[in-house]
Amino acid sequence: MKSSIMTLAVTRQHRVAACAVAGFILCVVLATLPFAGFAEPHVAAFLPLFAMAVFMTEGLTAYLLWTQFMITRGPFLAALAGAYAYTSVTVAIQLLVFPGVFTTTGLLGTGAQGAVWIWAFWHGGSPLLILAALLVRRRFPVPVAHARTRVVGLALVGGPVCLSLLLCSLAVHAEALLPKLIDAQTYQRLAVSPSGLRIAVVSACTLLYLVVTTRLRTLLDLWLGVALFAGLGDVVVTLVANSRFSIGWYVARLESVLASSTVLGVLIWEISHLYRELHAANARLSEYASRDGLTGIFNRRFFEERYPAALAEANAAQRTLSILMVDIDHFKRFNDTRGHLRGDECLGAVAGALQASLRRSADFVARFGGEEFVVVLPDCGHEMATRLAEILHAAVARLAVAAPFTEAGRVSVSIGVATSQPHAPVPAGELLAQADTALYCAKEAGRDRVTAWQDAPFALRSMQVY
Repeated sequence: MKSSIMTLAVTRQHRVAACAVAGFILCVVLATLPFAGFAEPHVAAFLPLFAMAVFMTEGLTAYLLWTQFMITRGPFLAALAGAYAYTSVTVAIQLLVFPGVFTTTGLLGTGAQGAVWIWAFWHGGSPLLILAALLVRRRFPVPVAHARTRVVGLALVGGPVCLSLLLCSLAVHAEALLPKLIDAQTYQRLAVSPSGLRIAVVSACTLLYLVVTTRLRTLLDLWLGVALFAGLGDVVVTLVANSRFSIGWYVARLESVLASSTVLGVLIWEISHLYRELHAANARLSEYASRDGLTGIFNRRFFEERYPAALAEANAAQRTLSILMVDIDHFKRFNDTRGHLRGDECLGAVAGALQASLRRSADFVARFGGEEFVVVLPDCGHEMATRLAEILHAAVARLAVAAPFTEAGRVSVSIGVATSQPHAPVPAGELLAQADTALYCAKEAGRDRVTAWQDAPFALRSMQVY
């Protein structure tokens, strides 16, 4: 599961950011507690906006966790997706039954206690399901068998969804069987009831278990801890507020939004992070595919893709382009006398000398095949190309690679030069053939030299050899 958020280590920047968010949550809670019970105006649009925000963020988090589970097959991710799906469904039903949103008493025929009991099932069930997901990770650390992935995933996600529907149905249709938690708009009963205390204890214990067992080592654990901390703040402020539409009630709703957004934010960050990694990996793969394995310079494939494009650009802009064909003299004999390993070393040394002699970013050298190299020089006229060819020739000579069987006693190269003319553009194949013909002339003249197409005999220049 190398690509999973479960294995992404926490960096110092993430830890600082998480501590900053947790510190902000703590400051808001502490600042709100003394004024939590103060009544505020009833903003009709607030609750629908809040519920839709939580519904969307929790639902998206569940979906992203599900997609990660389908890729990595880690059961913990499916169980955690189930916990977030549970909250998403529960908050949607609470919005439907909340008094004053769609009707005075709420939809689905609920009574006065339905909405608050759904809140209790939400804030008590969500941390319990997260705790269950943590236990699943501890008990089943290995990926699910491929054939069972979808079945296990649907069970771990579908189970909490069904539980949400069951509990919400109980809150709506069996309200008489549940203890009273609210009088009119006041949560007085909830604040002093065992249910309220249990919800706070469950939230705190789940957070404590996460911190103790994981030490918040991974990115997901760190931000899941922040989400649980925000959820605990939501519960505490709600219990202290004692009534709907008080300062504490509004702040607690905002804490809920923050709790539901943290893991979603880190999942989105992870997707962006993986995209950047994928882009970099593709760039490296493309680079490897265009490099010659022996010499490290560009290969013939790259040359055959880039050279025609470079020549077309030069012709369109009415600029010159020069091409050099470089061949190591007597290389077959060098291989036969010095061995193939030394031959490979010679190729690498010559390629390095050619590459090091190029100064402009648009110029490039590629291995054409065997002991042949080709150098492409955009926006380079005949005289400049010939001078650069002499520089390359001298750079190889300075390597002083011993070759006793040659007249110079060292490895040398022959170079053919050809240049396109803006007023008479030639096809890529023809210009390459001209450089190859110039190389042939250099070899015929005794090797270890530079020859330009313009200096080749007229009979050879008249031949179409490509």
